[in-house]
Amino acid sequence: MFAVLLCAIAPCAGCKGSHPPFSLGIASSMVKVPYDRPFVPDTPDTAKISAAGGEYESFQVVICGVTQALSGIRVHVTELHGEKGQISRENIVVNPVGYIQTTAVSEAYPSSAGWWPDPLLRMDQFQVAAGEVQPVWVTVYVPRGTPSGSYRGRVRVSAKGSGWREIQLDLRVWGFDIPQKPSLKTLTWVSPMDDFYGYEKGSPREIETHKRYYDLLLRHRLGPGGNLELSDEMIQYCMDRGLNSFLLAVIPNLKRRNSDSYSEQYKAALTEKLAGCVERFGPRGWLDGMAYVYNYDEVDRDHWPLAKEMYRLVKKVSPQLRVIQCLNIPEGVEALAGYADTWDVYVAQYEKTGVGKRAAQGDEVWLAVCCYPAVRPNLFLEYPALDARILGWICWFTGVSGFEYWSPNHWGKNRENKSSPGLRGGWIANTFRNYNGDGYLVYPGADGSPLGSVRLANLRDGFEDYEYLRLLKDLKGEARIPSDVVSSPTEYSDDPGLIYKTRALIAREIESLQGGKTD
Repeated sequence: MFAVLLCAIAPCAGCKGSHPPFSLGIASSMVKVPYDRPFVPDTPDTAKISAAGGEYESFQVVICGVTQALSGIRVHVTELHGEKGQISRENIVVNPVGYIQTTAVSEAYPSSAGWWPDPLLRMDQFQVAAGEVQPVWVTVYVPRGTPSGSYRGRVRVSAKGSGWREIQLDLRVWGFDIPQKPSLKTLTWVSPMDDFYGYEKGSPREIETHKRYYDLLLRHRLGPGGNLELSDEMIQYCMDRGLNSFLLAVIPNLKRRNSDSYSEQYKAALTEKLAGCVERFGPRGWLDGMAYVYNYDEVDRDHWPLAKEMYRLVKKVSPQLRVIQCLNIPEGVEALAGYADTWDVYVAQYEKTGVGKRAAQGDEVWLAVCCYPAVRPNLFLEYPALDARILGWICWFTGVSGFEYWSPNHWGKNRENKSSPGLRGGWIANTFRNYNGDGYLVYPGADGSPLGSVRLANLRDGFEDYEYLRLLKDLKGEARIPSDVVSSPTEYSDDPGLIYKTRALIAREIESLQGGKTD
């Protein structure tokens, strides 16, 4: 599953000492780099990336060819300078990539035991054993309003007593900005973290911890509105950072509770809660395409009448309330037609559901991935990093308006162990059954601070690519994805270079339609 896009051995020019005992390589952010396999040397010693204003873009500097153990490794990135401006170091983040060991092998997908790169760690310095490879994730944020053009800087990697090497960083800033509030609605459920961090529920420390996680997710364009505290202040806090959808209530799955009916007491309490939401949020305009009621998750055939019953209950409170229905039985879309406003279907089942017919009738459609169906694209640790990025493209290809993922922090037994990942290990990979990586995209860091991941960063990049296509469409351009990039929800290119090339063509077309210069 591993592949290397670019690997370059940096020349000794600029090295302290005659022959530092390591080399540097360059890898795409859409590539998972193994730590126990050698790089195949390729050409340039320059990392070339591009981004619009308001966008994050990542690449990997890979420490390779390590002939003796390295300690005290530090990575320094200079400011990026262009003819019309500069990008300061505070907009550049460096994260050593950690590796998670998978020990559970699932029969549901091509799973395997081994080591997989994923957590993006915060470490001032680190070490690498002889013969091993260590990628370092570099993310550049381009502030909105940054003048277009070429920007250049350097990335230096030094090791204690072993000298240093450098690569050049070239950034092409496009002549447009992407919006802070995503055009694609996104939703995920953030689980409580009091058992891991030891804070009291409702305490200032809990609120601060949640804000840190919400900040991280919103920077990655994944809205934490699944179980957001419904205080006006918290909703506004997240909306100011890009939140574009949230849930007012989640109607429980009765099958999981071994029940066949909702009690009158529950229905009365739900009615009262929703009526209060209408009174509070209606005048603010928050019910208009932003607030949802999540109906019976993945409802089984024999409970389809219950889903209809609860839809009618919600609409009786107010027709303004939108009901979202997640299904894992494709025939459910037709069976429940007229009893949902938004259909949440799995990527691999999109065509089987016939949900496009509902969209033609004015319903909203979202996509999701989960442990089932387990086919690609999905977010398992063993699957290519490109799978996460292509999801944004598939959302555009299918014409859906939203994306949902069930949890960014279902940490399983890692909660009991109070575990945080390191450079090698320290984390139980299968937190939900034998699906490695399913149910978490962030890791717990120290002091209530979250750690991102390779998968989350690629998911963000795909959502940013979606904004390129949205902007091109708004400019009356031909915002169509070529068939060699995506030809169906489950058929797409595995070539990062093709995705970069297509994205650059879209960016140049945007610049051209805006009357800007392209090169």
